[in-house]
Amino acid sequence: MIRRLARYLGPDDAVLIHRYFRWAVCASLLQGLTLAFTIPILRALLTGDTKIAASWLAGFCIAAAVSWWIEYSATLKGFDAAGELLTTLRHRIGDHVATLPLGWFTPTNTSTLGLTLSKGVMDILALPVRQLTALIKSITIPLVLIAALIVVDHRIGLIALAAVPVVAGLYWWAGRLGRRADAAVNRATADASDRMVEFAQAQPVLRTFGRAGSATDHFDQALREQARAERRQLWLVLPPVILNGMVVRLTLLALLSTVIAFAAGVTDPLALATLLATLPIINRLVTPLGEVASHATVIRTATAQMDAVDAILDAEPLPEPATPRHPAGATVEFDNVSFAYRTGTQVLNDITFTVPQGTTTAIVGPSGSGKSTLIRLAARFFDPQDSEIRIGKTPLTSIGAEKLQRMVAPVFQDNYLFSGTLADNVRIARPDATDTDLDQVAQRAGLTSVITALPDGWHSQVGEGGARLSGGERQRVAIARAFLKDAPILLLDEATGSLDAENQQAFAAAIDTLRREKTVIVIAHQLSTITTADEILFLEDGRIVERGTHQELLTMNQRYAAHWRALNAARTWRLLEQ
Repeated sequence: MIRRLARYLGPDDAVLIHRYFRWAVCASLLQGLTLAFTIPILRALLTGDTKIAASWLAGFCIAAAVSWWIEYSATLKGFDAAGELLTTLRHRIGDHVATLPLGWFTPTNTSTLGLTLSKGVMDILALPVRQLTALIKSITIPLVLIAALIVVDHRIGLIALAAVPVVAGLYWWAGRLGRRADAAVNRATADASDRMVEFAQAQPVLRTFGRAGSATDHFDQALREQARAERRQLWLVLPPVILNGMVVRLTLLALLSTVIAFAAGVTDPLALATLLATLPIINRLVTPLGEVASHATVIRTATAQMDAVDAILDAEPLPEPATPRHPAGATVEFDNVSFAYRTGTQVLNDITFTVPQGTTTAIVGPSGSGKSTLIRLAARFFDPQDSEIRIGKTPLTSIGAEKLQRMVAPVFQDNYLFSGTLADNVRIARPDATDTDLDQVAQRAGLTSVITALPDGWHSQVGEGGARLSGGERQRVAIARAFLKDAPILLLDEATGSLDAENQQAFAAAIDTLRREKTVIVIAHQLSTITTADEILFLEDGRIVERGTHQELLTMNQRYAAHWRALNAARTWRLLEQ
């Protein structure tokens, strides 16, 4: 554990945790030595030799003062290490996360990241501040006292020593069982939380269809699973703790019985006084041994948080070129690209196509065919397993993340808005944009009517996540943001899905004006966007099964033509009065 903490601090600051550890061990050794002084003090008092007792008492006082000062210093050094850990860990995690592929940021990973940066880091900081110090004392002080007992009477010392490996084994066992139980409880708790949120969010639908009871059943089942996992955790963790207590009590009984048995047959007053003087040491010896197993729970929790930190830091960033190259233009090429999120589950197979600069390519196909994955690969959320993707004849892996981000402006189905004003959210794309620039992109994105309707116009607060705007309004803000970025490549994933018919037409007209200026790859089910594309790719099961212009594909009268007829039928569908 000390090695892991030192690794987090880095080579320059690792000395802080090593220094704390050394001082904590020294403090514990001196505390054990101070307690060992009670044997000669009590022996001298029992034999009536007050002068020798006073000499040993002086040594006791000196050792106690020194151990107090060292423990105080160790505590300060623990706080120093914890403070540096707080800063270093958060910076390391933040810096590393900034290098990870955008595809890493799934809801599960982002939730874990938030918990790790808040609760997880604080649990780790508790190690040098409190928990490790307590564990070091529970181990070191008994060992010092056992050594003292061996010096006084090796038979008593060896009996005490026999309990050490048993207690150590129980500590290891408790930690191992607890880690497995913790994982099950965490999964059950996460599922119960998801069910609770789902139950709350689904109330309008459930109540209008009279199905509120069914959702309650799912929620109750999740809570029962959580309770079952917690009971299992309790049953797994309790046995080592209970056994540890039994071992400690048996050790105490064995030691006391041994001392009494030896004392019964001793006639020498000095030897008898020595045996009796060991009784307080025996009592003080078993107390920390009894606390060792209880420390396993706290240390285990911190270890689990360290595992979470390691999982984040071990996530592989996308490789960056040593010398980034500049693309010659904005032509996008997919060359025999295949991709799988998980081994054995292929999403894209042998995808090859070219989007010349200044043209628009539409990607259509049934749900689950790999359209969104294709767009994300173009933005380099991930790297494909086979072959490569190029912009301007340059592989994405050779361009560099910063340059690529300037060249690509994506708009996805779900777009997050930050808490702030409408203008702040659009200006994320270009902080130095003027008010005139904002008005121009608002006109092209169909955002002008939204701005006019808001009480403070551009300065209206959108709320966290854009909660004060509708889904269509948030989509228009995202489109305006992409237009303001003025990147040479636009990647649009169902960008018009939340827009009404009027704004869909306005957006299609804006794309049409850009088609000679920008390279556009668009996933869309809107007819106006599809028909104006220079090329249409029809995806099915991760493969391009048809390609061509709108008219060419209709003439082929195969998959695309059927898809087109389905879109037309959906557009003209309406309720008829009887």
